[in-house]
Amino acid sequence: MSTPHPHSLADLVLAPVLIELERSLDSLRDSKDLEFSFALVLNDTAGAYRNPAERAGRIREYAVRDVELHGWTVQPTPDHHGLAVEHGDYKVSLMFGKPLVDYVEQR
Repeated sequence: MSTPHPHSLADLVLAPVLIELERSLDSLRDSKDLEFSFALVLNDTAGAYRNPAERAGRIREYAVRDVELHGWTVQPTPDHHGLAVEHGDYKVSLMFGKPLVDYVEQR
C-alpha cells in the first residue's frame, strides 16, 4: 500500500500545526476557570457568545492565536465538538474533550 506524500509546504507543516493547536486546546482543558482564560487571551466577555456555534468559534479563536497555520484552515466541526483542520483534500479533526464540549453546550 502506498503512502501519500506531501505535495506542498502546507502538507509538510501539518504536524507542527496540529501540535500547536492541541497545546492550545490542552491549556483550555486544564483551565480551572474557562471564562477567565478566554477573557484574558481574547479580551472579550462571555455575553458575546450566545449559542453553541459561537462558543465553538470562541474556542477556535483561542486555539489559533499565535499559530502559523501555513495555509491550513481551522473551523469548528459541524457538531461543535472539535476543530476541523483542512487543506485541499486533507482533513484532520481535533476533538475538544468533555470540559470544552460542556462549555459549548452550556451543560
